[in-house]
Amino acid sequence: MHKISGVFSAALTPLNRDLSINQDLYLSHCKYLMKQGHDGLAIFGTTGEANSISVRQKKDNIDFLLSNRIDPKILIPGTGSSSLDEAIDMTKHVVNYKVKAVLILPPFYYKNVTDEGIINYYRHIIERVGENQMMYILYHIPQNTYVSINMKMIEILIKLYPNNIVGLKDSSGDSSRMLKVIKYFNNFSVFCGDDSLALNVCKRGGAGAITAGTNVCGKLLNFIIKNYKKENEIKNFLELQQLLIQIRKIIMSHEPISLMKAYFSIEDKIPEWNNVLPPLKSIDNPQNQKLVLILRELIKKIDPLISNS
Repeated sequence: MHKISGVFSAALTPLNRDLSINQDLYLSHCKYLMKQGHDGLAIFGTTGEANSISVRQKKDNIDFLLSNRIDPKILIPGTGSSSLDEAIDMTKHVVNYKVKAVLILPPFYYKNVTDEGIINYYRHIIERVGENQMMYILYHIPQNTYVSINMKMIEILIKLYPNNIVGLKDSSGDSSRMLKVIKYFNNFSVFCGDDSLALNVCKRGGAGAITAGTNVCGKLLNFIIKNYKKENEIKNFLELQQLLIQIRKIIMSHEPISLMKAYFSIEDKIPEWNNVLPPLKSIDNPQNQKLVLILRELIKKIDPLISNS
């Protein structure tokens, strides 16, 4: 049995005009995501612009969420960093709150690093944090980091820390690789990072999904993943999956963070939603941007489809 499973939203981080985190909007968005049926929130990951946000800001805003009744047991904060010291510091901070798990991006920037070097990075974090029951999810996103979390690394880390290394978020888009990891490691939680691939991965033994698209279509992915065992009883199940694929295609046809933020700025009538941190660029006049309009129309189809299922 997986130690951790479910559908988790890789939450966006709303910003003020001065590019500080908009705490009230952040809290509101987290509550909105949980109402869509998510099992929890993966905050300060790639979609949350974490690599552009300081450790101090991330700590302060996690404190804010928890002080406003966000349950730490639903949170999977991203705590990885190319700075080993910052990764340890951030992980220690959230471990004190007894969060559900942490998602650890490998160090990036240096190319052609060895497996041993990446393993040592994770070893330093786990041993210096020193919490025997804390669950760690490795993060495989080689198109961003140029670092692969390969089978050998996973095997060594599981043997070293069987109580801690419990899963992998795979955002490579390589479903065959995900299925190989699932088959090779018993009860190891493989989370699909691609909305459109999540159904097949879960059918083949995956633990769930941690995806960006769930910011805008969380209700749809949650319905699909939590009902796929009854697929034959749901007359429009294929249509639901096809809609999810369409939404994912639109989101990924542009820089996804700015597109989803532009969508919320129109949908929620909150202009601040359109703010992003450099080097990302916000979409000008989102109310007239073709992809934003297409995304809005696709998302409008979710509730009627689910209600008719």
